[in-house]
Amino acid sequence: MEGKKFLLIREIGMGLWNELHHVLAQLLVAEIVGRIPVVYWGKGSLYAPDENVNAFEEFFMPVSDLDIHALAQDKFLFYPERWNSGNFLTVPDFSRNEPAITTECLKNCEADVVVCDRYTDVDKIIPSIPKKHRLFGLNRRKVCHRLICEYIRLKKDLQDSIETFYAENMKGARFLAVHIRSSDKLTEVKHLHELNQRYPREIEKVLETNPGMRIFLMTDCIDILEEYRERYGSLLVYTDCRRVPKDGPGVHYQEYHDNRVKGFEIIRDSWLAAKCDYFIGNGYSNVSFGICELKDWRNDRIKLLY
Repeated sequence: MEGKKFLLIREIGMGLWNELHHVLAQLLVAEIVGRIPVVYWGKGSLYAPDENVNAFEEFFMPVSDLDIHALAQDKFLFYPERWNSGNFLTVPDFSRNEPAITTECLKNCEADVVVCDRYTDVDKIIPSIPKKHRLFGLNRRKVCHRLICEYIRLKKDLQDSIETFYAENMKGARFLAVHIRSSDKLTEVKHLHELNQRYPREIEKVLETNPGMRIFLMTDCIDILEEYRERYGSLLVYTDCRRVPKDGPGVHYQEYHDNRVKGFEIIRDSWLAAKCDYFIGNGYSNVSFGICELKDWRNDRIKLLY
């Protein structure tokens, strides 16, 4: 550990793919500035099943060999200064109005441990990628895809559950994955209902040119599921998960008996969607972006609606 510097990636208290995009951005930062990354989603995570559990590692393998508790050394200097060896696992103050830490700032930072609990989009990190770096010159989608392949590895029980659902419900058929948002997304996207009305025509375009193709539907909305069951009948496949009315609060803010289930549901659906042949999603959704990044899709196989 002597002479090594670390980047601690904390939770930001948001939806799962928002959290994952935060992780991906900071993993890229860690590579650029030469720090060892470690991810810890504590009690402030919407997906933490218990107070003393690293929620990230409930779903994914560690991103490095570093044990989080190895950072609890009094000799370590932390940045920002509000963090130290005694409080670095406490819940971040999400209400603090301060800028995210920049890559340029970290290049000259002498702290042993830098704690990142503010969201920075990957797009803002990409211009800092050095010319000799393996990701230099790639666009956002390809950068995120490479980072996911290298760092975001599912735990075995999660992977097995996804493979079982796929084998029992999807194997042997070609699929169009469709992700439709509703509920609290309306506060962010005022024309969401109009946007959602465009899906059937886009779906028909794919089905018309691919006879026999079926649909894997991802939606947080009870009403949309019922509408699509009526419209597409036996062509439709979907998982059993928590959904809400179209104008209700977001699923990720719902109370679950076990918050791990909340994370499992979105991970399972995202990874299943990435097994499909085509994808139509919402251009304002982190989930749809994530599905586009989970595999190296051909450009003509994915479409995001805005």
